[in-house]
Amino acid sequence: MTAASGLTLYVFDSGAAGVSCATATKLVGDFHRKIAGRQGAGSNDAVNETVDGWLCTSGPPAAQGGTTCTKGEQTVFAAVVPSE
Repeated sequence: MTAASGLTLYVFDSGAAGVSCATATKLVGDFHRKIAGRQGAGSNDAVNETVDGWLCTSGPPAAQGGTTCTKGEQTVFAAVVPSE
């Protein structure tokens, strides 16, 4: 999926945390749509936002920071896919 920064993200399987792949992908997508325009590809700043009770953070794109969303004991991760 495409992050707000324009970088490509890979959403990891969160089934062990009780979150389906579809739910995890939707969550990360909703988060990045919500932060659109707040984090460019060269940014050194992290961005935080709450989505449906989840606290999500997008790490600095300049450092290839991924996305982490947490809610209680559940965690969803998405990593930046390195450009070829």
